[in-house]
Amino acid sequence: MRSFIRHLALIVFAGLLLAGCSAVRLGYANADNLARWWIDQYLDLAPEQDVLVRERLGRYLAWHRKTQLPDYVNLMRNGQKLATAQTTAADALSLGDELIRRGRVLAEQATPDIADLLPTLTPAQIERMAARQMEKNADYAKEARLAEGEAGQRKARYKRLLERAEYWFGDFSKEQEAALRRMVDAQDPGSQFWYDEKLRRQRDWLSLVRQMQRERPPRERVIQMLRDYAARFDLPTEPVRLAQAIALRRASAELAVAIHTLMTPAQREHARSKLDDLIHDFTELSRETTPG
Repeated sequence: MRSFIRHLALIVFAGLLLAGCSAVRLGYANADNLARWWIDQYLDLAPEQDVLVRERLGRYLAWHRKTQLPDYVNLMRNGQKLATAQTTAADALSLGDELIRRGRVLAEQATPDIADLLPTLTPAQIERMAARQMEKNADYAKEARLAEGEAGQRKARYKRLLERAEYWFGDFSKEQEAALRRMVDAQDPGSQFWYDEKLRRQRDWLSLVRQMQRERPPRERVIQMLRDYAARFDLPTEPVRLAQAIALRRASAELAVAIHTLMTPAQREHARSKLDDLIHDFTELSRETTPG
């Protein structure tokens, strides 16, 4: 999947960034348990599968600590420059591309281990995974207020963006909140489009996993199938939908720049300070010896 691969691979990176600086060390120390728990929720691992997952996660996290955390320090330093300077949509798009590139590195590193796990899945585990995806999709649709049309989707997007912006920049004034709401209302929310893309990736993934379960291809073929899936993960291949996806990404980058323009010097310093805390924690974590 790359949905499955990405969730496994990005649980470390995204989890650290979103948990908050004070939780970075605790989250990283428990990343293996969190990832195993997440996988088990989807697959209900058999004992021998759990042994495999535990062993491979240990190796994966050791690699991540040694090679990726120092790279994240550089990413955070670039983020500090953007937080305190004038930015453009091109800057925001470039940062987004950097995050996608790092996600691909994580996914590629995990691919051989995923290729060893997939042949062990039973039909019941695959159907459990499909059912779990449906549950999560329902939760997402409710949170994004998809059933309420664009008006509801804009309200959900505004709430989500405000929460994220206030995490990084601190509390918004009433005037800033009103300006953000106007910006969100002026754009296509894109929620239904990205939800449909999510469903596309899931359908492709389940089709791939079921094919593997039926045909039992050799390991080298499984790895290539996973890489082919990963190559078409981020954007649709159909020209009209690809153009729409690119336009929505551009609009999101422009919105990010507009939000940045609203920020006061104190709010930009707040973001710089949060990134500084992350830089410190990533640096210290990268120097520690992997437990076990």
